[in-house]
Amino acid sequence: MEKKRKKEEIHEPVLVKEVLRTFKVKDKKGLKIIDATLGTGGHTLELVNNGAQVLGIELDPEILEVAKKRLKGAKNYKLFLGNFKDIDSIAADFGLGNVDGVLFDLGVSNLQLRDRFRGFSFEYPSADLDMRISSRVQGIKAMDLVNVLRKDQLERLFLQVLDYSEAKKIAQRIIERRISRPFEKVADFLEVSKVARVSKRNNPSTRAFLALRIAVNSELENLEVALPKSFSILKKGGRLCVISFHSSEDRIVKNYFRSLVQKEKGFLVTKKVIRPTLSEVQKNKRSRSAKLRAVEKL
Repeated sequence: MEKKRKKEEIHEPVLVKEVLRTFKVKDKKGLKIIDATLGTGGHTLELVNNGAQVLGIELDPEILEVAKKRLKGAKNYKLFLGNFKDIDSIAADFGLGNVDGVLFDLGVSNLQLRDRFRGFSFEYPSADLDMRISSRVQGIKAMDLVNVLRKDQLERLFLQVLDYSEAKKIAQRIIERRISRPFEKVADFLEVSKVARVSKRNNPSTRAFLALRIAVNSELENLEVALPKSFSILKKGGRLCVISFHSSEDRIVKNYFRSLVQKEKGFLVTKKVIRPTLSEVQKNKRSRSAKLRAVEKL
C-alpha cells in the first residue's frame, strides 16, 4: 500500500525515451529546454540527468511543491510558478531568448485527478465542483459555468469533446436540473453527465468531466496562444515537442505544425504521430491515449 501511494505521489511521465530522442539530449550536452508543463517533474528530471538545462513552468502551486521534492539533488534546472500561455515573457525573465527545445505534456496529473477536494474526478462525489488547476489565479469554478451559461454556450462547451447529440442532451439536462437547485458538488454534475457512449472500461461521465475541466482552465485557448510563442523563442534548429491526450488538443497541434511547414518556417520531425509502446501502456495505463508530435524550426 505504501509503495502504491508513493508511486501515485510522483506521477509517471509518458513517452520519456521518445522525448529524449526528439531533443537529441544524449548527443548534445547542455541543451536549453523549457518544460512548459512541469507537473511533478518527471520529464525535467530525465532531461537534466541526460545533460540538459531546463526551465520548468507549472501553474498548480501544490504540484510545483511535489516537483521541487522530486528534483531535490538534481542540477541545472530552474522552476517557475506560472501559466505556459506566458511562456515568451517567462523565458525573457530568465534570459532565455533562443532555446533548443520546448516541451508540452498536456492534461492533468494523476495527483490532481485523485485529489479528494478539487472536483476533477467523478470518483469523489462529495467534492466541490471546482476543477481549477490554480485557485490562486483562477476565479471561475466548474459550478459557476454550469450554473450560469446559456444552453447554446453549454452545447459549445461540451462539443469540444462530446458529439453533437451528446452535447445537446447534457446541456438540456443541466438547464432542467438547475431550475430546482444549483450545481455545487461533483455528485450534482454526475446526475446529468452520463450521456456518452463509451467502452466498458470507461465511466460514461468521463468525457463530460473532461470537457468541463478544459473549459474551466481555458486549456485549448491557452494552447493556441502558447504554441506560436513557444516557436518564436526557439533558435534555428530548435524543436517544439507536444504530447497530447485527446483529439481537440491534437487537432490544434497538428494544424499549427502544418501551417509552419506550409510557410516554410519548420519541418515535421514526426512524419507520423508517435504513440507509446505496448510495454509502456501495460506499465502506465494513462499513456494509452498519448500522442507525440514535434516540429523543428528552420
